[in-house]
Amino acid sequence: MSAVRLFQSLFFGCLMLALSTALHAQMVASEDSATDLLRQGVLLFNQGRLAEARDVLEQTRAAGLDSNTLHYNLGVLYYRLSDYEAAERSFKKLLSSHDSALARYNLGLVALARDQRSLARSYFQAVARESDSDKLRRMARIKLSELGGLTSEDAGSPYQSYLSVSGGYDSNIAGLPEAALSRDGGAFLEAVAAAGARLAEGPSGVWNLQGVYLGRQFPSHSEYDTDFLQGRLSWSAPWAERTLHGSLLVSQSWFGQDPFETRYGVEGSLVDQGCFGGVIDDCEAGVAVARVLAGDQFEAYDGHWYRLRVEAERRIENWTLEGKYQWEVNDRNDLTVGSQFVSVSPRHHSLDAVLKYRIRSDLSLGAQSGFRFSRYEDPHRLLQDGVLVEDRRIDRRWDMGGFVEKALDRRWRVRGEWQYRDTASSIERYTYQRHTVMVTLEGSF
Repeated sequence: MSAVRLFQSLFFGCLMLALSTALHAQMVASEDSATDLLRQGVLLFNQGRLAEARDVLEQTRAAGLDSNTLHYNLGVLYYRLSDYEAAERSFKKLLSSHDSALARYNLGLVALARDQRSLARSYFQAVARESDSDKLRRMARIKLSELGGLTSEDAGSPYQSYLSVSGGYDSNIAGLPEAALSRDGGAFLEAVAAAGARLAEGPSGVWNLQGVYLGRQFPSHSEYDTDFLQGRLSWSAPWAERTLHGSLLVSQSWFGQDPFETRYGVEGSLVDQGCFGGVIDDCEAGVAVARVLAGDQFEAYDGHWYRLRVEAERRIENWTLEGKYQWEVNDRNDLTVGSQFVSVSPRHHSLDAVLKYRIRSDLSLGAQSGFRFSRYEDPHRLLQDGVLVEDRRIDRRWDMGGFVEKALDRRWRVRGEWQYRDTASSIERYTYQRHTVMVTLEGSF
């Protein structure tokens, strides 16, 4: 086993241990009766046996266990069993925790169920104005719309913006993503700027217009500079106790000084809170399709692009676990030069996980990992030592990294991160390793 593979094995072993610790910190810390009861109550909850789960979790509380996880699960159980007074008491216990915005949103739902519309509005207003979660703010505004239209106080500013500036070092600057790789390393500067405006909001949904620019510049290797510009018209609305999203997009990217791709696409997704009986806090499924028009120098990339995406998030106390699966299909023209042929039409399967721990309200640590399997549609035909060889390209890519985030104030935060990538390809010229370190200052307005 190579040193790299050994390091990967150790890293993923440690990561799996960390994930297990995060997901079960409240349930396997000891073998006392309260922990056993909590485990049993969560199992009953997941099986849909709500009344039994409530009884067991109440025994857990009586046994002396006091945690945000217990109070949240009890709140959800009481709400689903229409015991709104008890649900309110449970959610209120979370108001001083880092899940206070989620607690206020649920308190708003409880108030609505009790026909306390004025109280519900006040909870949703607080979430819409103050939550750090874009998803919660959006859902709160939708609820406010359902309550009879948004006031200026409800909606807050109709304009939003984001800015980040980064600097770092890349040990292996990538060329075009599927056709060539560089072996150069170098420092880089990166900037991301985004702005959005709420166009309309009402019972039928929320309309937004957004624009994003991303650029990465390599001072010593300007031939690898990349730029990306995207415009998006999006819509979101409640649907069957979930939130439905749709978008129309157009984007343009550049490689070096040359136009690379123009994309015209559509996206749709469905967001659910408390899915799978509350086992997952947030989950989202989405699809995207785009027509790709390649620049004059990159005709091989002309074609179509498709993506299926599933994401999930679980929060327990100060831990947050995020998981994502993507299936991506490319149908491109591909590249033919004489008797040689290079496919740029891969099918990717990727699985990513991020584990984050909040040390205190302004400081977090995290680890991330991922795996991507890629299979190219048609075999490559390449000259090797003067002989034309045909081989299908199959890649296996491992990613890992860590990060630390520090909030400077309500708007600004700084982030430091390290990333490592190891790609093994069936065609040796596409096998490579890559280290990236960077520091980012970002702000939301």
